[in-house]
Amino acid sequence: MSEIELIWGSGLQAFKFGLGQFRALQENVNRRRLAIGAPLVGPMDLVEQLRAKNVWPDDLRDILRLGLIGGGMAPRDAHLELAQHFDDKPPVPHMMPALTVLMAGLVGPPEAAIGDDAKKKRPASAKVGPSTSL
Repeated sequence: MSEIELIWGSGLQAFKFGLGQFRALQENVNRRRLAIGAPLVGPMDLVEQLRAKNVWPDDLRDILRLGLIGGGMAPRDAHLELAQHFDDKPPVPHMMPALTVLMAGLVGPPEAAIGDDAKKKRPASAKVGPSTSL
């Protein structure tokens, strides 16, 4: 449940996916699925859907919005950021940032997977560019 910074939307943004963001994400994505009788999903299901570029646009939007709020952005500002840089735009360019944000919440920033020595040297806030792959 680590904070990361990504270049997304209007510039360098802080994202964090903690327990509160995971709870809100689960509630939002599964409410939509219950409404149409679709199977419920968890965070790892969303990871697989993002990797396959087969995620629901509203789920993608929720990941980014909740990550911005978790990173310290006011909910109103997060909504405005999404309205300007996500809504009415193709969803595919937003999939890698959303995957990066979700994975950072699940396992830590990308370089945290390298090993214990890297974890000790890693700054408190990892900076990740838009082309980061997991």
